Amino acid sequence: MNEQLALNKINQAMQQLQQGQAAAARDCLSRVLKAFPDSPEVHFLLGLALVQLVQPKGALAHFNSAIALAPDLAEAYVNRGILLKSQQQLKAALQDLDRAIALRPGMAEAYCNRGNVRVLLDQPDQAHADFAVAIRLDPHNVDALLNLAALMADRGEYAESQTLLERVLSLRPDDALARHNRGWLSLLQGDYVRGWPDYEARKLDPQLRRRSGLLHFSQPEWQGEELAGKTLLLHQEQGLGDAIQMLRYLPPLQAQGARVLILLNPALSALASQLLPSGQVFTQGEALPHFDLHCSVMSLPLRMATTLDNIPAAQGYLAVDEVCQQHWAGLLGEKKRLRVGLVWSGSAKHLNDRKRSLTLGALSGLLQQDAEWHSLQREYQEEVADVLASGIIDHAAQLQTMQDTAGLISQLDLVISVDTSVAHLAAALGKPCWLLLPFNPDFRWGLGRSDSPWYASMRLFRQLQPADWASVLAEVSGQLALRLTQPAH
Repeated sequence: MNEQLALNKINQAMQQLQQGQAAAARDCLSRVLKAFPDSPEVHFLLGLALVQLVQPKGALAHFNSAIALAPDLAEAYVNRGILLKSQQQLKAALQDLDRAIALRPGMAEAYCNRGNVRVLLDQPDQAHADFAVAIRLDPHNVDALLNLAALMADRGEYAESQTLLERVLSLRPDDALARHNRGWLSLLQGDYVRGWPDYEARKLDPQLRRRSGLLHFSQPEWQGEELAGKTLLLHQEQGLGDAIQMLRYLPPLQAQGARVLILLNPALSALASQLLPSGQVFTQGEALPHFDLHCSVMSLPLRMATTLDNIPAAQGYLAVDEVCQQHWAGLLGEKKRLRVGLVWSGSAKHLNDRKRSLTLGALSGLLQQDAEWHSLQREYQEEVADVLASGIIDHAAQLQTMQDTAGLISQLDLVISVDTSVAHLAAALGKPCWLLLPFNPDFRWGLGRSDSPWYASMRLFRQLQPADWASVLAEVSGQLALRLTQPAH
């Protein structure tokens, strides 16, 4: 292969990468590489192709080769930094992005991505500065505007965040992520009329679709029209807690004359079966019967025209049967003290886990209260021996489904939880639940209130400053001390 043919192939591969044809680009570049194994440009482009193909190990090898062959190739440092960030190698990613900026001080992309790394390193002021520089260098840099908007929201500066999102939408009116994030802000601030329609934009953004786990069906999506005589398939998206929260809509939908089917995580099957006739609850992989329309569960508030004033079933809509209650009563034995269920951390894979979860050590003061402490977690970020040593009773082996967890909750007096599915379950059962929230909470919990319109039995305890769990736990501990002085029921 001569140089001109190689150059043609490289140009062809670049076009293929822009068009999302990563496999074709990889094959084309691999042929060029055989003829020119020391080309930093070919290694770099192969790295980009393999990133698109979700082959991070191979991509990293090619970025390494590109940098070894051309130590001043700023783009290679940026993209290796992005890849390292995705692998949680944050310090190494920061070093690469620092190097890229040293090589190309006017490169907005490098500042934008360094800001992303600094967000994950809990360096919000430095991240803010990086995003601001990226926008100054490139006022139309949508990624930097979106990232700065997210950072401002995380710091509770919601008006500033909204202004940035409107700026993005003025530049790119069809930007799905900007619309989604604007919807999130509206919902957080209690404006459900504006918020729910914008929140639908998650269906238009490929990354949000993947993150939400949205499913595709050939049947039309339900838009809120008349349902009498129709069969409607509901399907889960996002997490277990989201699905539990939306189960409240099953009775109203059936009251409209619809035959309702639901497709969801197996852990939730027994709960959903409380609200639907036999044979209408399905899990992934099972054959579905005929249905006319479909709707993802997180679209139900929009389709049902939900506002803060008409949320259905806030008093609770799930129950635990007598057999399950007796089973757990036998396991727990005679009650001698107030029984409190605890959830202090969620899945480490959750996108916002570092903001929502606590460490076991942070609970030390709370655990000194004279209560009987029961873990409602199936997994721990600590050693089980440390959990037991803290005085918390472990039930992980018995909690195979959410119905099992519901059975345990039925025997408790109170649940104290960070923002996880267990909090939704406890409140859906009507059990008193104290929810511990980060400074910038999920939209469904709103702002500035200690109650929830979604769950009458829930009480909200909020951080007043970012990462300030100490004051939240002090308030909870004080309220629990008062509860312990009350006569037992």
